[in-house]
Amino acid sequence: MPETFTGERIPRGSGILLDMHTGEGDTQGLAGDRGEAALPASGARALPWWKEPGREQWRTFLAAWVGWVLDAFDFTIYLLVMPEMAKEFGVGVTVLAGSITLTLLVRLVGGVAAGAVADRWGRKLPLMISILWLALCDGAVALAPSITWVLVLRTLFGFGMGAEWTSGATLAMENWPERSRGIASGILHGGWAVGYLLAAVVSGFVVPLWGWRALFVIAAVPALLVLPIRYGVPEKFDREKALAERRAQASRGLMDPVLLTRLAWGSLVMACNFGGYYGLTSLYPVLLKTELGMSVQGVSVLVTIVNVGMLLGTAMCGAIASRLGVAKAVAIAAFGMLPFLPLYVGMVPGWMWLGAFAGGFFGAAPPGIAPLLLTSLFPASIRGKCVGLVFHVGAFVAAFIPTGMAALVEHAGFTHAQVIMTVGGVCLVAMALALALRPRATLDEPHSEAPSPMHG
Repeated sequence: MPETFTGERIPRGSGILLDMHTGEGDTQGLAGDRGEAALPASGARALPWWKEPGREQWRTFLAAWVGWVLDAFDFTIYLLVMPEMAKEFGVGVTVLAGSITLTLLVRLVGGVAAGAVADRWGRKLPLMISILWLALCDGAVALAPSITWVLVLRTLFGFGMGAEWTSGATLAMENWPERSRGIASGILHGGWAVGYLLAAVVSGFVVPLWGWRALFVIAAVPALLVLPIRYGVPEKFDREKALAERRAQASRGLMDPVLLTRLAWGSLVMACNFGGYYGLTSLYPVLLKTELGMSVQGVSVLVTIVNVGMLLGTAMCGAIASRLGVAKAVAIAAFGMLPFLPLYVGMVPGWMWLGAFAGGFFGAAPPGIAPLLLTSLFPASIRGKCVGLVFHVGAFVAAFIPTGMAALVEHAGFTHAQVIMTVGGVCLVAMALALALRPRATLDEPHSEAPSPMHG
């Protein structure tokens, strides 16, 4: 219920929002941590969003963000060195693109498994395990003697990749104040752009000097981050409450129509989400290196521009979602990208830099709403499992896109530019339409306390 405050100290991160004229507080947000902020005795104003979270909330968010950065780095270095790997092992790019499909398929298993663990023993444990898992797989790829070993190890890599996002996104969104959760969602997913950016920069220096294997050695080093996560990130998951809520959910049965609607609709949105992202980015380095004949350094520059755009675009998309709603935020990003598609694939000489920036700022922005949207759909007791399922079912559906795109190029006579424009553009528009036609059941309140969904 609203309370009136007149100058006393309130917990920072409590989710209490103060009306600028009346001083009344809205206590709908999640409970925060220990920091405090003093308010003036008169003319009380809302705290800036970045001051509302306390120290523990920032540490928790940082752990999830860093995990996602590492996830992106590890995934992207493979995309960047596919031509070099294909040459060394004497195989076509389609074979290597097929391993992307295997990676994304196994993400579903990792996401659901991590969600089940997170719903029973807390969000932090699966996050730590996933980071170690990724590091071990990367180190092993650096020593792979054949393409078969690469395919096996990258498939196993997908398990840890799915586990990391599920546990990290749930941990971050549950502990962040409601008012700025849209912005936090965008920044969290923008960590993927940072990881991609780091991969592009590092590959531009490392590959010409030491070859592609050195990249995977570097990717194994961040396993050491498990130690600060273990001792510096608080675990606030209430096991007893979650158990009671799971029993209540079980009494409604697995065929609860509201839950099924949310699972199906969320999976559809995520399939379009992944389709747009992978359609635009999975074969982009191959396009630049083969059809456009760019050097490793030239590719690195354009991929860097894409990811600077993505870093800004995901934060923008999250901020717009907080104000106007998720559907409008995605529509702005999706339709904003369409005019820039010819520039993105190099059809307008001299303007690829602008197309690359737009590809990140508009085309890669919609994933920024994923943590916010998915964690708002399900109650805390089953949130980890459901978020992991929905996110990675979407990845499963879209997993065939990179392989299908490569096959169209190699066997159907299409160019990389044509398939990137078509697949990326169609999936972006489809995601915008899926959000605009959102079923009413997904707008109702979850069965138990959960991060509040954004309107729209």
